[in-house]
Amino acid sequence: MSILEEIGAVSKRLARINDRFSADVGAGIIPGAVALIARHGKLAYLKAFGFRDREKQLPMATDSIFRIASMTKPIVSVAVMMLAEAGKIRLVNPVSTYLSELKDPQVGVEVAGAGGKPELKLAPARREMTVQDLLRHTSGLTYGQFGDSLVKQAYREANLFDPDQTTAGFISKLSKLPLQNQPGEVWDYSMSTDVLGRAVEVIAGMDLDQFIEARITGPLGMNDTGFMVTKEKADRIAEPQIDPHTGKRPAMPRDLTARPAFLSGGGGMVSTAPDYLRLAQMLLNGGELDGARSLSRKTVALMTSDHLPADIRF
Repeated sequence: MSILEEIGAVSKRLARINDRFSADVGAGIIPGAVALIARHGKLAYLKAFGFRDREKQLPMATDSIFRIASMTKPIVSVAVMMLAEAGKIRLVNPVSTYLSELKDPQVGVEVAGAGGKPELKLAPARREMTVQDLLRHTSGLTYGQFGDSLVKQAYREANLFDPDQTTAGFISKLSKLPLQNQPGEVWDYSMSTDVLGRAVEVIAGMDLDQFIEARITGPLGMNDTGFMVTKEKADRIAEPQIDPHTGKRPAMPRDLTARPAFLSGGGGMVSTAPDYLRLAQMLLNGGELDGARSLSRKTVALMTSDHLPADIRF
């Protein structure tokens, strides 16, 4: 019996994936892709399509290294839960327990000003954001690039994604800005996990990249995952294609061969499809992979349950 038959996959249906990605590469919709499917702990499908750099006509490979953006968040969340298991952080505690700069936050409220033009007024938060709020994106924080509220405009003006800042400098900037929402009342995809990244540093007493390598990626054998790419692996970096309308690449790319000053817990890491499978498989296994336990089963069950109140707004 083949692996495909053993896990219940159908080769003819998997071929549709080939057709779809190949068509998108040919149409210039994407430069390339790596597709991976695993089931019951076994790899069923792994294939590379197109180019890791279309402009240089360099082919994609199954071990190409991608900027994983917000897929950084689950890794940092695992780090937080490791600290919770060790009794070093409590999910119900105010974030200011660990990051004192974030105590007594203010919430930005838009009111009609002269001539009906909206103005930003500040109101005290009804309660402080908790660690759990950060984990579930109910902290009151936001992302400045999605929408155009006055608070979001203030985020953009503060340059919260400044690559030259440190995580400590990021928190200092953020502490001077109002929240978009009252903590615990609205689900808003946000910079919450970046705050968690700094909390990990303060509690663990080491930089975020060092903690993640020592406790997560190293033990899991995720050797191509981190906040930078060594020069020996630089020829495996997947690059976004140039936008035909602007003649430029998207704004996200940075020099991945240099360690960034800002270790963004919300979006700063790189990885490969096979590497990320190891993290996913560990969680699917209830916190264990290849005989090494990262988290308890109860912690993984807690992480994968619904924590949003019934009256939460979106």
